[in-house]
Amino acid sequence: MAVRCEQCDMIPLVMIHNPAEYAMCIDSFQRMIDKGEMELVYATCPLDMIIDDDGKFYTRKLFHQFRCTSCSTVYGMYVDATQGGEIKINDKIFDPDEYEEKAED
Repeated sequence: MAVRCEQCDMIPLVMIHNPAEYAMCIDSFQRMIDKGEMELVYATCPLDMIIDDDGKFYTRKLFHQFRCTSCSTVYGMYVDATQGGEIKINDKIFDPDEYEEKAED
């Protein structure tokens, strides 16, 4: 497991149960980005579009990764709108180019 620093050690590695919890987590990460403590390194949608004005997710499945600017620990935040999600430490930044494309029929 990655060694977390004082800057990012307070990020909870938790399960996410609903859109409101996901919105709170995104808000916390956004504040850390604004302070220069985190950087967004991968996103399936822009942070400001995750939850619309009606409280609905941009799409059913969302994934965002953030990297601590001090120790480079990578945090992944995943949610499935029908099943919940979680925040956990990832080994590396997701790279879609590492996955083989399937041939079209």
